[in-house]
Amino acid sequence: MNQSNYPNYYHPQNSVSPPPLQHPIPTHPPIQMHDPPTVSPSPPAHGMQYQPSPGFNPPWGLNDATTQMGMQFGRTAFMAGINNSYVANKIKLVLFPWRHRRWSRLVKRSEENGQMEGYKPPRDDIICPDLYIPAMGLVTYVLLTGIVSGTQRNKFHPEILGVNATSALLLMVLELAFIKIGCYLINITSETQILDLLAYSGYKFIGIIVTMIVSLIAPFWVVVGTFFYAAFANGFFLLRSLRYIVIPDSTTTVNPQPQRKRRINFLFLVASLQVILMYLLIK
Repeated sequence: MNQSNYPNYYHPQNSVSPPPLQHPIPTHPPIQMHDPPTVSPSPPAHGMQYQPSPGFNPPWGLNDATTQMGMQFGRTAFMAGINNSYVANKIKLVLFPWRHRRWSRLVKRSEENGQMEGYKPPRDDIICPDLYIPAMGLVTYVLLTGIVSGTQRNKFHPEILGVNATSALLLMVLELAFIKIGCYLINITSETQILDLLAYSGYKFIGIIVTMIVSLIAPFWVVVGTFFYAAFANGFFLLRSLRYIVIPDSTTTVNPQPQRKRRINFLFLVASLQVILMYLLIK
């Protein structure tokens, strides 16, 4: 085949370059773009990684690593000493308190001089109060109130969840104030923290949750029996748990007979109050 019959498209001498393009000259001053700062990625801790939201600037000059460390420390402090075994045993203790024998908290002593440094954490002592079970109990209670309102009363509204949560927190605060005022009036000087009393107050949600679950599947008389059992069990649990606060050991503290009697009456009053509080929360 004769290649001369075809036009020559590929010879540079026959190609003509197009005229140069004329771009419009901008009338506004050019915007200077700054390169974003490079942040070295940090490895995730315990399967979780903190990712700051867009436009978030940590205060006081904190960087992402410091913020992540603070969040991880708060989560670790809240969950310290809590595992599945402790949760299961603590729920069984609250529901069946008369099967337990030891009610005094285990003391943590120094390895150097043997002096008392405090109490052992929940992972080493089932009697030790915690905030995990009361917090989860409160959340479960609020969700169950919505389920009961929708299935049994047919009047569920999203506002019910907020109202029930506020009412539960208010009753817990009033109970805590009642205990603190009572301890002050009968001259009880104890180093018990407010959070410990708040934890003891929150264990009542275990019996409330059991009663509400039974109300969904059982007749009314079974629900009433479950409620009274859970209320008396929670009262007995508080009666034994708060004893080391209201009535300290007689070997270390001098308790005259009239003062000891007043403290015992106050302890029974707190235990009996659980029936009223649990009824108000279930109602």
